[in-house]
Amino acid sequence: MYDLKKLALDAELQSIDPNIRNTLDVLVRDYEDHAKLNAIGKFLVYQGLSKRLKTRLSLEKLNGALPSFDQQGPIFVTGLPRSGTSYLFNLLHAHSNLRSPFTWEIFQAKTIAKNNLDVLIKKLKTRFELLSINRVVPDLTNIHPMHHDQPEECQLITAYDLKSISFAYSANLPNYIKVISNASFESSFRVHQMFLNGLSSEDGSTMWLLKDPCHIEHIDEILKVYPNAKFVFIHRHPKFSVPSISNLAYRLRLGFSNHSDKELVGQQMLSYWKSASEKLLDSRGLIPEDQMIDISFDHLVDDPFKTAHRILDRFAIPHDDGLRKKTGSRIENGKPKSRHVYSYGDFFKSAGEVESKFEDYISFFDL
Repeated sequence: MYDLKKLALDAELQSIDPNIRNTLDVLVRDYEDHAKLNAIGKFLVYQGLSKRLKTRLSLEKLNGALPSFDQQGPIFVTGLPRSGTSYLFNLLHAHSNLRSPFTWEIFQAKTIAKNNLDVLIKKLKTRFELLSINRVVPDLTNIHPMHHDQPEECQLITAYDLKSISFAYSANLPNYIKVISNASFESSFRVHQMFLNGLSSEDGSTMWLLKDPCHIEHIDEILKVYPNAKFVFIHRHPKFSVPSISNLAYRLRLGFSNHSDKELVGQQMLSYWKSASEKLLDSRGLIPEDQMIDISFDHLVDDPFKTAHRILDRFAIPHDDGLRKKTGSRIENGKPKSRHVYSYGDFFKSAGEVESKFEDYISFFDL
């Protein structure tokens, strides 16, 4: 296999954050011992880790040369995966006062675009990378479509600290999942803040809109970095969301590996997201009441614009009269749904298996 362990040394990253080597060691061992990567998978894993380590080093250096901008109170859209978070995120992103990181900005975070030519080059590079990914995992366009010029979620940013469930979506990494389930993400959100700082403007007008289901398990770390953070929690019954995210992980692994086991994927996703939901219940009390709002998936589907306006009112954000027009027919007529086909029984052999693991979550939010 490609010499993954040498990557951290080549990037000189240990001199900045020695702890990243511990995460890298576990990640590499799991890739070698459990992932059963095919030739394409080995190449993509090597290229991906190499790029992330080099970008992390660049972010550290860039922020050392930049002023620190006040991030105000960023809005974090979160909830169990496959619960309408992307749908709501894209709707709110159309608001003229809200700013989200674009896919091309996350993929090409190694340097800051200084002019229109830089932006064009970064967009073209990202389009090429997305085309390559979609060729390896053709189902991805139906399950989780990505566009170079659309906003994307934060798990691709925390991946620059090598802590992201995205790694375990595309490969069987049992020990790595345990590590990130129990690790502090303070360093990851420091990297997250560095990333936003590189994109922020001096006039202080930027109000960041961010999204990642994983944020439900890192309330404490987020508030330490962003004390005024606002949270939008979307709640959908886990019997729908957990099988759906299991199918996404299963399809991704088929592109990277010669072996993908549905039942194994289901158990890993069930365990990970059960733990995440428990952390949410334990840490909600840390958030001031005026800094969070709970949204029902069903209410979002029934009336997305009413839901959006509830959120804006909650956080005292002026309404955008052009919001409905900007979102167009895709939001107006569409519903948060996926076009991939799967069933509960594909991943869980016992009826009620998911529900029994999420009893507290289901009860707390009356799902």
